[in-house]
Amino acid sequence: MKYLLIRSVLLLLLTPVCFALEGADDLINKDQWRVFPFDNAEYQLTRSSLKKNWQYFQRSTQYPFPDIEYISRLLTGNPALKASIPNNVSNTKVVKILQTAWIAFFEGDFQRAAQLGYSLGPIGHGVAFYSQTTYASRLEPDTTKRHALWEDVLTRHERSKHLTQHDSMTRFFAFFSMARLSEEISAPLVLTRNYVGKMQQALLELNSDEPDNVFALAARGSMDAGIMRKLGKLMGQLTYGVSADVVEEFYEKVTVLDKKIPNVQLEYAQSLLYIYGKKQLTRALKHMRIASDVKPAYAMEALDVIHAKKLLEELMAIDNRNGYGLRAYVKRNTDMEKKYYF
Repeated sequence: MKYLLIRSVLLLLLTPVCFALEGADDLINKDQWRVFPFDNAEYQLTRSSLKKNWQYFQRSTQYPFPDIEYISRLLTGNPALKASIPNNVSNTKVVKILQTAWIAFFEGDFQRAAQLGYSLGPIGHGVAFYSQTTYASRLEPDTTKRHALWEDVLTRHERSKHLTQHDSMTRFFAFFSMARLSEEISAPLVLTRNYVGKMQQALLELNSDEPDNVFALAARGSMDAGIMRKLGKLMGQLTYGVSADVVEEFYEKVTVLDKKIPNVQLEYAQSLLYIYGKKQLTRALKHMRIASDVKPAYAMEALDVIHAKKLLEELMAIDNRNGYGLRAYVKRNTDMEKKYYF
């Protein structure tokens, strides 16, 4: 009996990893991902328009534009990264593939962006991880596939992170995959895998390396809020040292930078509701309105704005009912319920 119990626990812990190793390539290269669900005609790009709009597109992270100067400098200073590129692809070809992958991402073809990124090895993990986690989080309705896509990012990152310490995009979306996975699996499994400790360390390093990275700042606040929602304020503080003060501190830094990024403002609103409930509904509505009012510049941003508009309408109705329904709003979408947007 004891042997069977131990075996069952091991299978529970190892099955997601095995699926990630064996099934993710099929999910990425053979499975047909859902297409962008809205008209994306206005998000079509050329290489020239990609470069022209790059700074705005990447305003959350100030991620470097992959032109020949940057890529040549990067690979000259990192021979191991250069050696990891398959088939001795030239620097010029690397630039072309990376730019094509980013165009696919901003247009909403997340599967092609991931495939192109992975075709280059770790140097393409930034755009590939961003695309894969975006698709899994916003568009994939199947829980098993969604988890496998996040697990795959974690597996790839673990194998190649010694080559991508320069790449904040790769590091952040490995964290993001772990964070989203942690929301949907059981608390004991999160504890067994030490996900919270790993996420806290990842954000500590990102916040130190890039203090103005809005994604990393917002994630630090959202993580504490998410833990408090799942475990409660007292248990969250006792177990992981999380607090409302940390949420306020890091989102204040986001506010000072004033980037008005829809998903960041959306998460700000959600975090306020998770830790304060009705007491901060007015503030939450303010930030959800900011998210809703952004004019989308690319496909993922459009998904976030549309999602924010839906949540704003729901919260306004709750506000009109003097807060009735907010408890259910905060508690829903925990564990195994759907997380995708559309």
